[in-house]
Amino acid sequence: MRTSDVASAYARTLFELASLADSVDQTDKGLVSAAAVVRGSLDLRTALTDASVPAETKRGVLRDIFGDAVTPEAIALVTLLVERGHTDLIGDVARAFGEIAEQERGIVVADVTTAIPLDDALRASLTDKLIASLGRPVSLREHVDASILGGVVIKVAGRVLDGSVASQLEDMRRALATTQGGEA
Repeated sequence: MRTSDVASAYARTLFELASLADSVDQTDKGLVSAAAVVRGSLDLRTALTDASVPAETKRGVLRDIFGDAVTPEAIALVTLLVERGHTDLIGDVARAFGEIAEQERGIVVADVTTAIPLDDALRASLTDKLIASLGRPVSLREHVDASILGGVVIKVAGRVLDGSVASQLEDMRRALATTQGGEA
């Protein structure tokens, strides 16, 4: 089974448990937080992956770190992943859980690529325009890629809207090559 399939299976199970407990939002936030803490601390990752550290000690460390800040469902899953030697999957499970939660809520995910990070005003404007266009709530997944030079590339609902400077320059190059009968 591929890593992404394993992460998706854990995420789906956690989503079902969180739904029953009416704690999907809190579980999502807690899982993202747990993934960030584990990813951000080499000492913690080392302790959680060290086979010589007893499982009960690892459980205690996780309880001490997250306490009541993370739902019991999220802590139980993180603990299970650690105990099964899948500490490296915590971030993947958090991402998959968020995607499942968005899908279940009817939220459309739009992958937005820009040459520089979006500021708050542009992010809000883009979100509002996508909501108006799609008629559904939208969640942006932002990516920065300097190679597009400027503008924006949006992948949403199976479509690609490419307003990047790089693609506009390429279109002009092709148009010039066609009209001049050669390579531009």
